[in-house]
Amino acid sequence: MRKLIYISLFVISFVSCENREPENPEIPSWLLPRLTELSDSTSCEGCTLQRSTFNSLYYYDLYCNTSSCVYCEVYDYRGDLVEWGEDFPLSDWLENRTKVIILWECGDEL
Repeated sequence: MRKLIYISLFVISFVSCENREPENPEIPSWLLPRLTELSDSTSCEGCTLQRSTFNSLYYYDLYCNTSSCVYCEVYDYRGDLVEWGEDFPLSDWLENRTKVIILWECGDEL
């Protein structure tokens, strides 16, 4: 009986500590005005918003295929625009980001 209790506790703790991602992650409210601005313009074609994880934090990459990523807009989880430099090199972010998912594409409803 005791063994069954320990096994049950182990299974429950394993399942409850599982790292779960929401099925449909939402676009942060601070980013909606920028996406609305893009949607209303003629330069929206080929634009996407991706969310990725880097150093255990979320980053939001607003990329339009008319520019290189040197000109793309990357925001941290608070909505601050990332400034590339020695403290935050673009190459490090591009190589080491994970869990990249597309949250929005030009033409999607907001």
